[in-house]
Amino acid sequence: MLRGLWTVLATGCTLAVIGLSMAMNFAFGYGLGTSEANARILGALSVACDGLKAFLPLLVAWQWADGRRLAAGVGGLLFVLLLAYGTASAIGFAAENRTALTSTRDSRKAVLDAAVADFAAAEARLAALPARRIHGVIDADIAALKKDRIWDATLGCTDATLAASREFCKRIDHLSGERAVATEAALLAATIERLKAEVRRGREAGAGRESDPQARAITQLTGLDAASVRSGLTWLLALAVEAISAFGLFAITRRRPEAAWAAQHESAHRRPRRLAARVDAQQQIEPGRGWRLLKAG
Repeated sequence: MLRGLWTVLATGCTLAVIGLSMAMNFAFGYGLGTSEANARILGALSVACDGLKAFLPLLVAWQWADGRRLAAGVGGLLFVLLLAYGTASAIGFAAENRTALTSTRDSRKAVLDAAVADFAAAEARLAALPARRIHGVIDADIAALKKDRIWDATLGCTDATLAASREFCKRIDHLSGERAVATEAALLAATIERLKAEVRRGREAGAGRESDPQARAITQLTGLDAASVRSGLTWLLALAVEAISAFGLFAITRRRPEAAWAAQHESAHRRPRRLAARVDAQQQIEPGRGWRLLKAG
């Protein structure tokens, strides 16, 4: 009973892997189409080939057991071709998804790093600015000075020849410089707030994390480069899926030789025992008829 339960569960998991393998191959084949019709054709072809690959080992084994060596050989050749095609599709699907995922994470990390660097630079620039007053106060001081008669006499500080007029224009220039600093400080403050919000959104979206933590962990353990590790993980995923989808049903449903021989042996000896029991019963009813029945059997 328990063995039957495990067999049913293993069969269900194997069928699930076969279905997902078909979906992977369909997605990869669909992506190769140059038009919608071609994409559907390639996707359906990949599904059909992957489904046939799952049942071919059983068919080849049955043909071989029946003594049909040529049919078994042809089936084996088809299985190798289908397995190669399915493996290539699975590798392409896994590589495409891993590359897209890591590229997206790397791009987000680059954007976050740039925002953090700009944020630090803006804060440093703002801290380096001299003490300043707000725009309203500075503008009020400038407006007050422009009401002085020297402003008109110097034509707006364009013709300052006397010492008093030059001193007056220096005050105007000082206030203008202070106003420029205040303007720059306001711009830097707005930039800092924008960058702060951008950094917060990037971190909330997952930027800044390791783009491929699995590959990084294996790289640290083995000392291999990240590209080789990522390629190996792609191959591992594809080979695992294809191996299960190709040999899963064969491994579950294939009977062991000794079990098959025992069943055949029991079937061969079951009929004579039943026939002998019938003969004994007939001998008790009618002497001599049992012998004729046994001879006829």
